[in-house]
Amino acid sequence: MKTPCIKSKIKPLIVLFGMILTLVSCGEVYDLNGFDWEPDTPPSDSVFNREIQVLNLGDNMPKGHKPVDAQDPIFFSLEKFSSVATAYRSTERWDITFSGTARSAVIANNGSQSGFGYGSSGIGGIAVLEGFYDDITEVPEDHLFKQPGYAGLDDQGHFGEPLGHVVYTFFGNFIRESLGPNQQEPPLGSYWHMVYGLNKDLIKAFPHAKSLDGKPLKPRTIVIKTAAGNYAKIEIQSFYKDIMDPLKMMRHPDITSAISFRYMVIKAHEKRFGFIERNKKLTVNMSSRRITVSN
Repeated sequence: MKTPCIKSKIKPLIVLFGMILTLVSCGEVYDLNGFDWEPDTPPSDSVFNREIQVLNLGDNMPKGHKPVDAQDPIFFSLEKFSSVATAYRSTERWDITFSGTARSAVIANNGSQSGFGYGSSGIGGIAVLEGFYDDITEVPEDHLFKQPGYAGLDDQGHFGEPLGHVVYTFFGNFIRESLGPNQQEPPLGSYWHMVYGLNKDLIKAFPHAKSLDGKPLKPRTIVIKTAAGNYAKIEIQSFYKDIMDPLKMMRHPDITSAISFRYMVIKAHEKRFGFIERNKKLTVNMSSRRITVSN
């Protein structure tokens, strides 16, 4: 005879920090905000040693995953190639957050340091390397990782990290100046306050562009130590929905802010990216919520 599920209510308990009310029902736990805490599942081995392309993160987000406002971060699991509900911000279920200016700042999940993820079992860190994504094949030495770590604006002689992964154009656009005076410009201000990832496509599109301090643009690749201790290399490609070509990027009311990037995850002991590329490229389109595998 099948035993029925027994529901029970735990009476309110007065504790040192106040009153906590918890309802336990057949293995489900609900907090005071009604959030349904789901059991975590380990990542599939198929996530490792393959290129994963994420398109338009921040667009059409599932319920509970959408940030409260522009300052609230987006949480993302590299090992499960998915966004993570904001209620899990103090857990090890995510690997990186996107926040700050146009959500261009990347932060790793480390439970021992103050900030998002504090108190969790996350052991993540972050390193920003000078070099093209395809040329980064080795995991950097441990001392190069910052914990929890932060990657943001590149040092343009004004502010930012010494090595950042993005450039910001302020009032004007010193990147597009390299096209010369005859370029066709849309209405004034369309290229102001833009954010570009320092990637191969940007440098190819604007080969003569220089940063505000007059130095040539350099490619950057982010290397993440995940919350579980594995490694991923990341190339940030775009902050504008459905636009991957730097020449077509602009600020416009019809263009939504969204993040596109590619990455590869390897297990901690391997230490080399792409040494064994077991699986075909995976593309995750956040707008359509579709996952496709390349032929």
